[in-house]
Amino acid sequence: MIRLVLLISQFIIFILKKLIGVNITHSGELPSKGSVLILSNHFTRFETFIVPYILFSEYDHVGRSLGDDSVFVGWLGKYMELAGTISIKNKIKNRIILNDLISGEADWIIYPEGNMIKNKLITFNDGEFYINTKSGIKPIYTGAAVLALKAEILRDRIKNRDNDTHVQIVPLSITYNHIRPGENKLLLWIDKYLNVRGTHFFEELEIEINLLMKSNMHLHFAKPICVSKYVNKFLEEHQGALENDEAMDEYIGKQRKVLITDVMKKVYDNTQINFDHIFILSLVTMPTIKVCPSYLKTLIYKNARSLEKIRNLNMHSELKDELFALILDSKYAPFLSSIKLAQLQHILYEDSEGDYLFDRNLLEKEYDFDKVRVKNTLQVILNEIKLQKNIVDMAYKNAAFSQKELERDNFYYLREKEYTTFEKEYISYHKTLPSEDNTSAPIVLYDENNSHGLVFSHGYMATPEEARQLAQYLFARGINVYLPRLRGHGTDPVALKHIASSDWEYDFKLAITAMSQVCDKVFIGGFATGGLLALLHASTHKVDGIIVINSALRLNSLHVSYVVPTLHVFNEMISSLNEKGIVEWVENKSENPNISYSKHPLNSIAQMEKLMTKADSILTQIKDPILVIQGDNDPIVNPKSAQFIYKGVKSKVKKLVLLPRDNHSIILGTGEEEIFESIYHFISRL
Repeated sequence: MIRLVLLISQFIIFILKKLIGVNITHSGELPSKGSVLILSNHFTRFETFIVPYILFSEYDHVGRSLGDDSVFVGWLGKYMELAGTISIKNKIKNRIILNDLISGEADWIIYPEGNMIKNKLITFNDGEFYINTKSGIKPIYTGAAVLALKAEILRDRIKNRDNDTHVQIVPLSITYNHIRPGENKLLLWIDKYLNVRGTHFFEELEIEINLLMKSNMHLHFAKPICVSKYVNKFLEEHQGALENDEAMDEYIGKQRKVLITDVMKKVYDNTQINFDHIFILSLVTMPTIKVCPSYLKTLIYKNARSLEKIRNLNMHSELKDELFALILDSKYAPFLSSIKLAQLQHILYEDSEGDYLFDRNLLEKEYDFDKVRVKNTLQVILNEIKLQKNIVDMAYKNAAFSQKELERDNFYYLREKEYTTFEKEYISYHKTLPSEDNTSAPIVLYDENNSHGLVFSHGYMATPEEARQLAQYLFARGINVYLPRLRGHGTDPVALKHIASSDWEYDFKLAITAMSQVCDKVFIGGFATGGLLALLHASTHKVDGIIVINSALRLNSLHVSYVVPTLHVFNEMISSLNEKGIVEWVENKSENPNISYSKHPLNSIAQMEKLMTKADSILTQIKDPILVIQGDNDPIVNPKSAQFIYKGVKSKVKKLVLLPRDNHSIILGTGEEEIFESIYHFISRL
């Protein structure tokens, strides 16, 4: 019967996912055999339904649980009973749980906190966890530990176990990402017919319906704890007196706190750390009450990347990889959402300069236990992260640095991050580290005394070496230069087969972010395909100037602009039929064979075409100063491309330089200083 009801639950939750966007994720594994007791933290009522659903749908485990007596009414109570849930006031609940743990007929889910801990205020004193509720401060309940210990001993007593099967406790950490209060249509509909506004039930609905509709609920099942190691000593000492209940109860009385503390430590240590946690932790550790958004973003990024040094940390994906975008992006959604919540709850006030004033006292204000999730959501989120002492200590350490020190540190980190990416790609194809003088690596020329910086990208099939002379020319005149390497370049042509145009946009943006941390003014540009990346970035982010050299919106080569895309489409069609494509590689007669590939895969040309099409569509969004340079007889790029770019952008300050050149790589070889001088004057005059 329980399986049938769980199948019905599976269908209901599937429908809810489709209708209101319920987002539930999970990680970890459950034991494949033996008796399983799952001990979890507790924040919302619907965990009683969700946890058994996940156990059944994702792990094929039947899980029973205890529920508050107040929900065992009407059809809901009958449904919960059929699903195997029993009331906490059931007089024989312990006997039922013990029977299942001994027999292994069902898993059990128990919440040792005993209540929904709405304020998430858990403290650790004298080797023991305490919960803070409206009825006072209490230690974590040890009843679940007692049942686990007793079940393990009784299994031995009745010879119902072997060397491979024991009672195992699985610590379960439930974390909600994006906890936001606020009325919603479903809540208003319920209130209209049930008239529950002003009650604790309304508060619970306000938070929990929003959690269902707008947040991510993540369940992490930690490595199981085998209860046998907590009872082996007792079993060895009482082999001849296993029926001695008094001795068993005395031993369990000593071990119950040890076991429950070990379990709950795993529960709290595996909280999934998300952006909200780092936002509020960064805010409270800042040394001033005046909050500059750029400083706060810099500190958040420093804190987030410092988490990488903490082993076995359960981190949300939003804190990994692309978080550096936070620094440049004025519309970075997680940051704006956290700021909005802080403003709505009057923790932050915006001043006339666009900065914020932080009301620490209001954040620390005590609220009614049943209202704190709605009235002071960030306090709840902060309480959850406070148990991670290593993370809190890290945040205070980082907050001791000035903004300039943090920015410089972020710069070096991002620079190293890009080089590490190059190094890993190189090793994957050459099985050895690149040499120190390798010309394919990113090039960074930086002096902390320079206030201006240029991020300049190489073109398709080339490497940063293509623009080294330009970089040296500008750096000698007081301008920092960052030449990123676009992934797939400078290692092996095969690497290009696995790269998308979005990867190149990522690489370029990372370099700009790094440079923005150490320069007051940041200019961006590129040669050929690199120029397209500059245009794309400038369409969504404000920069101090754009430099585009021989960048193609139109190509002269019929082979590239028509034949190659056509063959690529044909190849994809053939590939779908599991046949080999007619063309996989295109030979390249480069003007600079020492820095460019001699061949390249057909599908990577399609990625370049994507950039061209995308850049062509966003020209009207560009309003920053721009310098367009084009050789008038470029054998690859149609010179009309420069005209299209120049006329298409909406920049008030723009300049077009057409040069008499018969080659494509005009920043190398004869006449390059004329181009370098034009770029220097463009940068220095802005």
